[in-house]
Amino acid sequence: MSQVSSFTNSRRVVAIMTDFGLGESDVGVMKAVIVGLAPDVHIIDITHDVPPQNVPSGAWILSYGYRYYPKDTVFVCVVDPGVGSTRNAIAVHAGDWYFVGPDNGLFSYIYAEQAVHAAVVLTNPAYHLPQVSSTFHGRDIFAPVGAHLVRGVSLHELGTPADPATLQRIDVGPPQRQGSHIDAHILHIDTFGNLISSIPLSIVPDLFTSPHVQLVFHPTGAVVDKRRRFFAEGSGDSQPFIFGDSSGYVGVGVQNGSAARVLGVGSGTPVTFVITES
Repeated sequence: MSQVSSFTNSRRVVAIMTDFGLGESDVGVMKAVIVGLAPDVHIIDITHDVPPQNVPSGAWILSYGYRYYPKDTVFVCVVDPGVGSTRNAIAVHAGDWYFVGPDNGLFSYIYAEQAVHAAVVLTNPAYHLPQVSSTFHGRDIFAPVGAHLVRGVSLHELGTPADPATLQRIDVGPPQRQGSHIDAHILHIDTFGNLISSIPLSIVPDLFTSPHVQLVFHPTGAVVDKRRRFFAEGSGDSQPFIFGDSSGYVGVGVQNGSAARVLGVGSGTPVTFVITES
């Protein structure tokens, strides 16, 4: 193993996201591996409650907040239904950050929003644990690679260069607007049952000033046309309403309730947003 280069304090953060939950010891073991290799590292838990094997949900959760982390943060992300298969394990330098995890589309929003400076397939066993299982790459590959990166090991030492254009992506394309209609879909359902759509607030600046808006859910035909600027606004009924989510997207919520349950929809549901002046 080559000598580790110098590093700055701003690169001493590892942020971990998994779908492991906290009922088992897996998350603690990953942290132990990281601290064993980089004792002074600061570890931040993004979440360990990504819905099991739900790569699109994990991709959205990661995209929601990665910009708030310090420059050179190393994100170790494990939502990996293909563990042990032919899917690649990768590390990517994109924007001001590093991302380590499976090549299954988990970093799709990162690729869409940031310049990808370099990517490698993690083929160098010198930076893995001595024994690599077929079912726990989070412990045996991703955690040690993340620790080595935060210590200052350069990306190219970790494995074989990969063309960023070949990295796996899920469909995170923008919504399609035709006049007053915007065709989109539900990106994410949060812990409270709020529905987060793929419609950026930036393309509907008149969300709260137009006389009439509605969000139509397909194929149920359910329509939401109430609007609220915040959850405590108005009466405490169970009617869904449209709001501007802190993620920067149009959302649908229910005061003290679950919009997903009330409307009977899930992640990926197609929707049409209609905004009219009359």
